Amino acid sequence: MKILYIAPKPPAPIVDGGCFAMLECLKGLAQFAEVDGIILETHKHPYTEESAKILRSYLKKETIIHLKTEINPTDAILHFVRRKNYNLARFQSDKLKHELSKSLAEDYDYIVCDSLFAAAQLNQFDFNDLPPIIIRSHNIESEIWKQQANSETSVLKRFYLRKLESTLRKEEQEILEKAAVIWSISEEDQQWIETNLKYRKAILLPVSIAPPTYSADYTQNGFFHLGSMNWRPNQEAVSFLVEKVWKNEAISQFNLRIAGSKSEQYSHFNTDFIKVVGWVNDSNSFMAQSGTLVSPIQSGSGIRIKLLEAMALGVPCITTKLGAAGIDIEQSGIQIADSPESFIKQILHFHQNQDFRQKVGEQSRNYISKVHSFETCNALMKSTFGI
Repeated sequence: MKILYIAPKPPAPIVDGGCFAMLECLKGLAQFAEVDGIILETHKHPYTEESAKILRSYLKKETIIHLKTEINPTDAILHFVRRKNYNLARFQSDKLKHELSKSLAEDYDYIVCDSLFAAAQLNQFDFNDLPPIIIRSHNIESEIWKQQANSETSVLKRFYLRKLESTLRKEEQEILEKAAVIWSISEEDQQWIETNLKYRKAILLPVSIAPPTYSADYTQNGFFHLGSMNWRPNQEAVSFLVEKVWKNEAISQFNLRIAGSKSEQYSHFNTDFIKVVGWVNDSNSFMAQSGTLVSPIQSGSGIRIKLLEAMALGVPCITTKLGAAGIDIEQSGIQIADSPESFIKQILHFHQNQDFRQKVGEQSRNYISKVHSFETCNALMKSTFGI
């Protein structure tokens, strides 16, 4: 079987949850198919020597396309006036269209687009002339913008965000409806696809999580947040923790560590008890030694990869109902809090009770080993192809 794999950014090295999910998808495909890749790179996500070293283990042939995705105010206004979505348009170019045309001249059995943005350029082709297209849906992108618009206090910004959401929803549905199969990353996203699209062939394909080499240290009674601060939900979560939770006297002297790419921009949050760590080279080691993960996600879609990685280590986790999307709350041991008061209550309980930290941490680890093992996820992937 021969597959053309398209990614909107280099899946490696892993710098965020999106890269993690993409690399796991590529690993799965390479288990049973010959895979060629078209990898898009941008100023935020460059293709490096390390990218090449890792990806060549899974790709027989690779084509790298540089896209200029920097925001151009003039282009943004023109797309707004023309009622075209600027977010998707930035992942289209004449060069990419040319390279796709060359690649599609080859005899592929399937095209796998790893996210909506990877499929954006294909929307300019006649899907009837293409091999069956599978789209890996990481999020319902229009839902993210809808949430941002609803939470925006500025009238003008809210108006603009709602227009962006409207055009994105229309184009997102148009692209997804043309796919032969959609791999959804969570049950919630699968339900959205089946409810909102004329086409309903959505298959739940969880992200596989490899067994970690570390285990959580339950003697640690501190707390941490780990995530890319390029992502707005993580920015909101950190601000929520510092401004609405850690100011409470009952927990203000508990240790909180904030880490992840671009987190150093929050160094002004540093106190005697809150430490902004910045980028960590070994995230698993960091999580295993840092106590309990606190992740007050307020917006977004899909599933939180860092949450799954923490659970695989046996790290106890507290998040919101939205943050736990795609996770079986009862089976997983994950603890839910949706307000500053409930977070404070949970944090107090975790800080004081090592046995409880260990109980829920071990429950989380067992859940990940069953639901998110590579074997389980790869079997689901292979079933799409009738293998």
